[in-house]
Amino acid sequence: MDSLDFLLPHIRLSSLQYHSDNTEVVTIALHGWLDNANSFSPLMAANPKHHVIAIDWPGHGHSQHRGVDASYQLLDYVYDLYTLIEHNKWQKVNIIGHSLGAIVASIFTGTFPGLVNKLVLIEALGAISSKPQDTRELLKKSIVNKYREQTKKSSNKGYDSFEKAVLARTMASDFNSDIAKILVERSLVEIDGGYKWRSDSRLKQLSPMRMVEQQAVDLLSGIEHETLLILGEDGYLSLRKTLSERMAVMPNLNVQTLAGGHHLHMEHPEPVWELISQHLFK
Repeated sequence: MDSLDFLLPHIRLSSLQYHSDNTEVVTIALHGWLDNANSFSPLMAANPKHHVIAIDWPGHGHSQHRGVDASYQLLDYVYDLYTLIEHNKWQKVNIIGHSLGAIVASIFTGTFPGLVNKLVLIEALGAISSKPQDTRELLKKSIVNKYREQTKKSSNKGYDSFEKAVLARTMASDFNSDIAKILVERSLVEIDGGYKWRSDSRLKQLSPMRMVEQQAVDLLSGIEHETLLILGEDGYLSLRKTLSERMAVMPNLNVQTLAGGHHLHMEHPEPVWELISQHLFK
């Protein structure tokens, strides 16, 4: 494993690179919201030889935060991914995405199908949508939330020990402290007398707009690639509400359900990697 930074025209992205000596198709791994590249560390322990680059999204892990006037809207991540691929002149990449990473990967693939070889989605299929009649209330909540976040004192007060940060992450998640520790190791920066989160506090701002379901489905209809969707038996139930309609527009979608929750790729990496490797590399 190597650490690798990408100096893109608009931002610096950090990453963890595995088996870079393998000259096969590049596989990019995209983590979920408030996670980081370490999200894929358990999976990579089961990866004997394949070239995988797990990035930190902007504002996460070791990557640069967005500028002071920027925000973290869904489609900004699509631009980040497009820029990463174009800047490195990669051809036909594989993508593994979890949660937010899977949402971005599916939007990207539907929009730029010529840049993607095969796709793996873990616990997400397409954008989170809303009803048209919810537009005004969603926008109002977002603007009020953004103002309150910008005008209040920082809540990143820090922790006097690594263990307390792990406990805080565990309490806010659906996984145990062993998994929390893996993520927290790349989420903290040392300060005098302790630690604080590296992540940009603006990541918690609400989205001002969401796609309606027809838009989300239209983007998915552009995906004719061989696609593997992996769901956890105890994963997010909200994903199931629109699953059948979205699956119907993807002719080459293979859906598999395994034991585990929303972070099943960290809880049970061996069976998850077995499915992924069979899909991408055989």
